[in-house]
Amino acid sequence: MRPAILAAALVLIACATPAAPSAPACNISAQDREWINGALSAWRFTANEITGVTGMRAFGAIFFDDDCVLASPNAFSAANVADVTWTATPHAGEVTLPGGAAMPAGVTSFAGADADRAFFVMSTPSVWRAAGVTNDALGLETMMIGVLLHEGSHVAQLDAYGARISAIETASHLPGDDINDDMIQNRFGGNAEFAASVERETELLFQITATRDDAEARRLAREALELMRARQARWYAGADGYLAAAEDTWLTLEGSGQWVAYQWMAHPAGGGAESDVAMADFARRGRWWSQKEGIALAFAVDRLAGFDWKLHAFGDGQMTLVEMLDAALATDG
Repeated sequence: MRPAILAAALVLIACATPAAPSAPACNISAQDREWINGALSAWRFTANEITGVTGMRAFGAIFFDDDCVLASPNAFSAANVADVTWTATPHAGEVTLPGGAAMPAGVTSFAGADADRAFFVMSTPSVWRAAGVTNDALGLETMMIGVLLHEGSHVAQLDAYGARISAIETASHLPGDDINDDMIQNRFGGNAEFAASVERETELLFQITATRDDAEARRLAREALELMRARQARWYAGADGYLAAAEDTWLTLEGSGQWVAYQWMAHPAGGGAESDVAMADFARRGRWWSQKEGIALAFAVDRLAGFDWKLHAFGDGQMTLVEMLDAALATDG
């Protein structure tokens, strides 16, 4: 009889004891989870201390490593990182995006939005490291937080500058995939005169960060804008006239996104990098015109504007960085 009694007792215990919580379907490594939490803390820091971004639409987040996807509806909007909720799902080499599309599970970071939803997607440091991505001066994890801050900022900006982007799409008559932040470089990258002007404009704007003389800073800004407008007048003629607005818009989006990342990297309470290291190995690093000339424009506006330009760049989208620099130069300084 004792076995029967024992069996009955075990049944009663099982009925009386709450079921243990189910284990997650998969796990991301502790190192990658630590980076995710640190990156989301950096997002909250920049919103409070650098951009002042508030009231932006809620958007979901997807992070993934080689075999696991973490998804959250409030990773960027919860009051604290500890309040973020996650769902873990295994993957077999492809990650399913909001809306149902699938993408390869490789090195990536991007923001997307449509009328119904906005979302952010990024692979974890282990994926980037396995692909050979490095930044010896800043460290891979720090650089990747900068990338997250850049792309996360775009979610706010997609609403702010959405009407401008729609106008570019209408005017261009191009396939949707051809309308992006690198469309100018893709079109004119092989034009030596065009490329030389972009390089000179960019360098003049960067020189503004190196001078303490306000009059010289304004002179450099005027020279850069004159070169830009001469280049646009020459090459954006006729049916290509919309490219001037397209260039200004992408310079604004990419430049302000890079500026946020740089400011966090160089902040003592942020990334803690030396400003010259962050400048050389992030702000000036890379080959994309929209990011390099864009951040140089953002530095110039931040230096010369007598108004809170971030309210436009990350808020209402009423002005591009070029228009803001024009406004700054129109005042006595």
